[in-house]
Amino acid sequence: MQGMCQWKLTWLGDRFPDDCIVCTGTTDSIAAFLAARATEPGKAVTSLGSTLAIKLLSTKRVDDARYGVYSHRLDDKWLVGGASNTGGAILRQLFSDEQLERLSREINPTVASTLDYYPLKSSGERFPIADPNLAPRLLPRPSSDVEYLHGILESIARIECIHFSLPAPKVSVIQVAWVYDALQGKGYKLLKEMGATEAEEVLTAGGGAKNDKWIKIRERVLGLPVSKAVHTEASYGASLLALKGAKQKMGL
Repeated sequence: MQGMCQWKLTWLGDRFPDDCIVCTGTTDSIAAFLAARATEPGKAVTSLGSTLAIKLLSTKRVDDARYGVYSHRLDDKWLVGGASNTGGAILRQLFSDEQLERLSREINPTVASTLDYYPLKSSGERFPIADPNLAPRLLPRPSSDVEYLHGILESIARIECIHFSLPAPKVSVIQVAWVYDALQGKGYKLLKEMGATEAEEVLTAGGGAKNDKWIKIRERVLGLPVSKAVHTEASYGASLLALKGAKQKMGL
């Protein structure tokens, strides 16, 4: 890609000062990971935006199409991750921002919800269920909106938990619930069995990081410390990448 863009960089070079340092970029999700300052192996970042994306810093590369797991190089380490179509988009479809804030205040995050959903905005899932025709499962809906939101938030947390814990690439919704019951609390640990560094802590980025009750629900479901990243904007991560490039150029 750099070779293909070399002529463009040459063209750009004529329009910047001679001492300008141009660093190759990265994706928005990786930039968000950099912004979270998860610099030690075992640190993971879950981005709760319109969709749910997970990345774990590992000393070893892990790629397995059967599980939807892939790796990106990061210096001498690897970002091991995967992505689901569940996330904030379905929450925005069902609730207003005011409702999300008000209803969340009434949720007790220490109590597990008995509701079992597969929250999707539309049909189709990438992982952990590889099924382009998978329909959203958002029923039954209880009379209490607090209970309904609690069930959806916890169901998304369960998907995050089993994200790397499925025994097969394609399973039914019933099997997903069974796998969660069997592997509750295991979550990221399967990555270690696949050769990656074991997850020790999960930092949260994206709009979902603003919901403290959701963070506590996820901490209980994942069985790992979960907290909001101090910096969550991809632009901040891109700035850190540029700073590192400048320091390398200057030999610092």
